Amino acid sequence: MAETPKTPQRNAPSILGHDLRIVGRLTSEGDIQIEGRCEGDIFSHAVTIGENAVVEGEVAGEIVTVRGEIRGTIRARQVHLCATCHVVGEIYHEALAIETGAHLEGTVKREKNPLENTAPSGDETRHAPPPHLAN
Repeated sequence: MAETPKTPQRNAPSILGHDLRIVGRLTSEGDIQIEGRCEGDIFSHAVTIGENAVVEGEVAGEIVTVRGEIRGTIRARQVHLCATCHVVGEIYHEALAIETGAHLEGTVKREKNPLENTAPSGDETRHAPPPHLAN
């Protein structure tokens, strides 16, 4: 009898609740949803910043969706700034969508590979992106 091929398993996103405050670097090969406060860098396949969330640091991933506040750099192949977001910093992207009402103070730059120079904020030397973001 032939063996049934296994389909890749997609895990549920890791959710950091509204009452949680994280200080440090977060790295995941899956998806991360931030609802609380994060003071540090976030590296993941897909990152969603919730409407009441606040992030101070670099956010990098294939897809970054911002509904809340980011003070720092965003590096992603796809960036979606929702109407409720407040971003102060730089955005490096391949594709960018900005809804009416989104607040953006900073610079926006389209790049062929925005994840190439991913590094923790405050670090003057750039490193290769985490292995799951490199391609």
